Amino acid sequence: MVSEQEIINEKDGSVMFLVPAGPYFMWHEKKSFEFKDFHIDKHPITNSQYNKFIEETKHVAPAFWKDPRFNHPTQPVVGVSWDDANAYAKWAGKRLPEEKEWEKACRGSEGREYPWGNTKPDASLAVFDLDSSKGSPSPVGEHPSGISPYGCHDMSGNVWEWCQEWYSTGKYRVVRGGSWINHMYTLKCSYRSCSVPTGKANNVGFRCVKDG
Repeated sequence: MVSEQEIINEKDGSVMFLVPAGPYFMWHEKKSFEFKDFHIDKHPITNSQYNKFIEETKHVAPAFWKDPRFNHPTQPVVGVSWDDANAYAKWAGKRLPEEKEWEKACRGSEGREYPWGNTKPDASLAVFDLDSSKGSPSPVGEHPSGISPYGCHDMSGNVWEWCQEWYSTGKYRVVRGGSWINHMYTLKCSYRSCSVPTGKANNVGFRCVKDG
């Protein structure tokens, strides 16, 4: 059953939650933004969803696609460049989130430090600080205690998520959220990082948004 606060995106089957219109103060910008309603994916895009995109479009498969540490159907897809993520979003009738949209969906109107509140992360709340040679992202949605105010899972840890903006024009794109191999300080909703847009790392994925 779908609530009034969520929709199902027909193309890729994503559950998307409403982030309602209203103001949001972004600390690193030191200014307030006024938002219209938008919906954001409940989870990062999974390997299963990305496989449908590949089958329909013949898009190149991600790096690590055949690696058993990273290719379980319900794990978040990794090994995708910014262009790969953007192409998926367009195919699905969605788009990559603006950085301020991502942050509002993570922190809510209360300005939480982490999606779940202000308590420090632990293994019950997020996937982080794992051994890069042995660990891997968890299947999406396995840490329900760590959801954001709007119901989004895995916004801290598991995989970094591509955003629309340039971090440094022509050089790096913004990524948000920290990942399975990163320290807990990267899991703060306000923490910003970046990646080469052509990069296809095993700890970078994405989720999408949709206007209205």
